[in-house]
Amino acid sequence: MSTFWGRVRLLRLPLFVTAVADAAAGYTVALLSVGNLAAFDWGLVGVIAGTSAGLYLFGMVENDLVDVSRDRLLGTARPLATGEAGVGTAVFFLVLALVLAGACTLYLPGPAILLAIATFAAINFYNMGGKRGPAYVAMIVMGLCRLLNFGIGVATAVGIPRGQIDWELLLPTGPLWIRHGLALFFAAAMVTGYSIASRCGCRVSSRPWQAVLVLTLVGGVGLWVCAPMLASLTQVPGDGSVGAGVHVVPPLARVLALLVLVALWPGRLWSAAGPERKPAEYSPFIERTLYWLILLDVAFVLDGLLMQG
Repeated sequence: MSTFWGRVRLLRLPLFVTAVADAAAGYTVALLSVGNLAAFDWGLVGVIAGTSAGLYLFGMVENDLVDVSRDRLLGTARPLATGEAGVGTAVFFLVLALVLAGACTLYLPGPAILLAIATFAAINFYNMGGKRGPAYVAMIVMGLCRLLNFGIGVATAVGIPRGQIDWELLLPTGPLWIRHGLALFFAAAMVTGYSIASRCGCRVSSRPWQAVLVLTLVGGVGLWVCAPMLASLTQVPGDGSVGAGVHVVPPLARVLALLVLVALWPGRLWSAAGPERKPAEYSPFIERTLYWLILLDVAFVLDGLLMQG
């Protein structure tokens, strides 16, 4: 029987704030990257938040609608499969979410509208087929969903780079928002991989997953910590001395955020030689890491403010 809380659970409301935080942080970090925080507009942030929330809620409801037959067959405890929410209610929420996203998108600048359309396309591709293909395809597509949603905020602040792509943007000395977007992409891909493993009942040895985290930490901390140093070596002041007088700001908030991720990892980082991870151990990590993305967003904003200081 359909219930009020079943209908609410269909929207997965607690998690939509993670998508909103990504898009709002993209707007803020992009402004910080160009030294134009004075142009910060709360009205635009509200429009970005509405667009992101509508797209996220649309994706969640569509996901359950697409999977309802499979969920009933497998006995998955989702509202549509258990009868806590009806298909009619799901369709109503789907249209409502789309209207919210569409109405807010109309108030965004042109480049951000393109990113919103791309995000909508990626969400539909994931729900309609991407998640049923190889695991790496689902992981990449979900990473793109997060990255494009983040890009809505970035494009609102600084537009979309035109002309030939300068690959130097991807270096540690490039804009902060690029490293932020890549961090969200890989984090979302990682969480999706765990979700697929959990749904399939896979027992994943901790060793390869711990190796992935170690490489992520080494690469991420190396880039984030060494980036200011590299910048100081590549800048030549007027007196001709390399790096003289350059203000180096270590990315303290981002390093702390990575250490928190280590604490959330199933079995913890130091259990690389431990037993296999059981599917039941993935769920808490998946949910906690999605909320951890908000901490990551805050860390990038804080480090951006420190760099401005």
